[in-house]
Amino acid sequence: MKRNERKFLTSLLDNIKSKSSVETVEYMWNRGLLNRTAVERLYISNEVARRVRAGETKCAAIRQLSSELNCSYEKARTAVYFK
Repeated sequence: MKRNERKFLTSLLDNIKSKSSVETVEYMWNRGLLNRTAVERLYISNEVARRVRAGETKCAAIRQLSSELNCSYEKARTAVYFK
């Protein structure tokens, strides 16, 4: 890790050290410090996996979730298969 990167991370840690996990994530989200696309892909992938464990087929889970999230089937499918 570069010296400046360590300074940046230290600054971030100073701002979140007294916050709970939820508050930390909210802080980072509101400051634009989290990659929204990556978080969205993680959610889709995890939710499809959860639905498959519950007995749904993967295709049906992807189709239903894409409808619920108002995104394309292809976007949801990509999140599942290309992590």
